Amino acid sequence: MDFSEYYVAYFDVLGYKEAFKKSKDISAQLIKSIGSSIVLMKAILSIINTPPDEPIEKNPEIEYKIFSDNFLICYKGTTDSLSAIPLVYFLRLIASIQRVFFEGFQLIVRGGITKGPLYLTKEFVGGKALIDAVELESSAVYPRIVVDDCILNELNSFKTQNDLFKSFIDASCLDLLVKDTDNKVSLNYIMSYDAWIPFPQNGSQLKQVESFEELDKNVREGRQRKPIYKQECLRTVYAILKKHKKFVEEKVNEFSQSSNDVTEETKRLKILKKYLWLVSFHNKICDHELYRMSELKINLKSEFNEQTLAFDVSVG
Repeated sequence: MDFSEYYVAYFDVLGYKEAFKKSKDISAQLIKSIGSSIVLMKAILSIINTPPDEPIEKNPEIEYKIFSDNFLICYKGTTDSLSAIPLVYFLRLIASIQRVFFEGFQLIVRGGITKGPLYLTKEFVGGKALIDAVELESSAVYPRIVVDDCILNELNSFKTQNDLFKSFIDASCLDLLVKDTDNKVSLNYIMSYDAWIPFPQNGSQLKQVESFEELDKNVREGRQRKPIYKQECLRTVYAILKKHKKFVEEKVNEFSQSSNDVTEETKRLKILKKYLWLVSFHNKICDHELYRMSELKINLKSEFNEQTLAFDVSVG
């Protein structure tokens, strides 16, 4: 049994069972969405992993397995000095899938991303990386995908190689990683698909990327140093944040009223806690230096309920 080093993302879709009851086709739609995202990621990684003077032939090993509402996505990374570039793309792939789940199905996820030894075949998957990823998912608590310290350390190690690589990592992660109050780092799924991530360059000249073909050219020539957020990218983010605001506000209001029933109250508070965390996450993204969309922030209100002797929470 041969183990290999894999980047592993494991996540659980919250509210999947209720959504499945409403639409029996949701499983097939989710799988199709994941498949489309991975096809695009493989194309990009093939370009990155192929030397400039060689034909693009490599087919990066990105595998995924789905069981009910549990998703496992694995990438067999490289070990060269540029391994952080496909790692960043893998992180963006997972954030993109997370965003697809919200945009297309109004589903939120909780999970983790790590790296480690994994044995992976069509019939079996197991190893320390899977165990660590499942533990990360459990410890995430809130609807977020937590990035393990070993991944962050790898990115930081890449930054120490030279100033260009430092610029690349700093800029690439600017709209991708979010640090929470508990010091856990998670993915920002409200980032724009079309804000191509940067590549190191020797000068300060920046050039906007208009197409996949141009991305290919820039990858080979080593250009771009920060995310390019053109107006259409910002409009996209604005639309997502607006939809996200409506979704979170509706959920907070749905679970805002306290109850005298101890069992129901315990269940309600557990669910409400997740959506209150989403309020904090949403407002943090609204204030992000790339977006600055404070008009879309969510305002929380609380009122003491004399019957239940608890505070009822609402938005408005």
